[in-house]
This record gives sequence, C-alpha cells and structure tokens, in this order.
Amino acid sequence: MNTGLFFTYQTDLPEGVGYRLFHTDHFVIMLLCLALITAGLCAYRRCSDDLRKRKLRRVLVTSAVALMILRLIFVCCCRVSVIYELPLHLCSIAGILCFIHEFGYGRLPGKLTALIGHVLFSVCLAGAILAILFSDGTAYPAFHFITIQSNLFHALVILYILICRTEGMIMPSVKDSWKTVLFLAALSLLVYAVDKTVHANYMFLLGPSAGSPLMPAYNRWGYAGYLVSLCLIAVAEIYAVNLIALSVQKRMRGSDR
Repeated sequence: MNTGLFFTYQTDLPEGVGYRLFHTDHFVIMLLCLALITAGLCAYRRCSDDLRKRKLRRVLVTSAVALMILRLIFVCCCRVSVIYELPLHLCSIAGILCFIHEFGYGRLPGKLTALIGHVLFSVCLAGAILAILFSDGTAYPAFHFITIQSNLFHALVILYILICRTEGMIMPSVKDSWKTVLFLAALSLLVYAVDKTVHANYMFLLGPSAGSPLMPAYNRWGYAGYLVSLCLIAVAEIYAVNLIALSVQKRMRGSDR
C-alpha cells in the first residue's frame, strides 16, 4: 500500500498504481460499501422516534454534500482546473437532489418532492450502485482520497434512498415514470451542452468510461449506437425499477393478510 500517493491527482500518478475492477481491492471496496449501507439501515431501524430518524437522514445528506465539497477543495489544492470536477455527473446531481429532498420534504410542494424522490429511486439508485460496480476511478489506488471519497459518497446516496423508500418518503409509480424520463432528458440536454462546450464527459454522454458495460456497444456500433443504447436502457430501467418495486410491494402486502 503506497500511502505516499494518497493525495496525488490522477494526472500525476505513476502508471499501473490503480486497482482493477472485480479483483481483490475492488471486492474489498464493494464489501465495505455493503457493510456501511447495512449498518446504516440497521442504525436507522433502531431509532426510537421520528426526530432521531430525521437527524440521521440529515447527517447522511449533509455528509454527502460535504464529500462533494471536499473533492473540489482537493482538486483546487492540486492546482488542477475544476472544470472536469464539477458536480454534473448523475451521482453528483443525486447528492444534491438527496439534500433538497430531505430538507425540502414537507416544505416544498408535494409534487416537486415526489418527482425528486421518483428520480432518486428510479435513476440515481441504480446509477450509484453501478458507479461502485463499474467505477471510472480505477486509475487511482484503492487506498486513495478520491477512491475513498467516491465510494463513500455513493454508499451514502444509496443508503439515503433506501431509507426513504422504507420510510415511505419515496414511492414507486409506473404512471409517473414519464415525468422522470422527461426530467432526465432535459438534464441530459443541458449536461450535453456543457460537455460539448468544455470538452468534458459528464454523465458519459460523449462516450462510455473504460469499465462501462456499454463499452461493447460503443466498440461495435460507434457513438450513435452507444447513445441510442444508453437512452433505451435508461428508459427501460426507469419503468422496470418501478414495476418490480410495485410487484414486491403488492406481494408483501398480500403475505401480511
């Protein structure tokens, strides 16, 4: 374990120091994330009243936003342009949406918080899980500030969404899925414009990351095929997640009778 590289930015790292997907270091990272999420869910269930539950949820979303800020501070300290580290990836946006959802719940219009919750459950939950499974940060060592920050952040996002789902603060809905599709389409257009302007690849709209499961589609059909595949999978995933959640919910209610 080379601790001397802990605060080294990617462009200054020696070649070959990163970890490999689905090898020992990656499995350890995934197990630690799973342990954190499980422990968080258990801790939330042990909360005896609504006040403690609300405090725990707010600690989670505040910690997620704090991790985003720490990452920006790290980049600035490395004297690297922040243009490629802006919170414009789907998971970074998820962290912001979690914060708005928690502190706006009961204050913002109900339809708005319902939409945010639906986006979090239908899109961001799967996105955060995939970000841990198929990380695009494998150029960094397993024991590195960015690796720890990224995986901890994604675990907190997953934990918050699962808590809100079990608490009934987020409800699956097939009939409202079109709203999430429309939200994601509008967001993608805005981020795409930023990508083209600053030559970035936020939300991977200009191409897949090295470890992406969509890399074969990109290699076989090119950018157009990749983009069509990305759009179709996103829409299918939104509807599938809600259909599965409602099916499970219906079966659980039936078993309680």
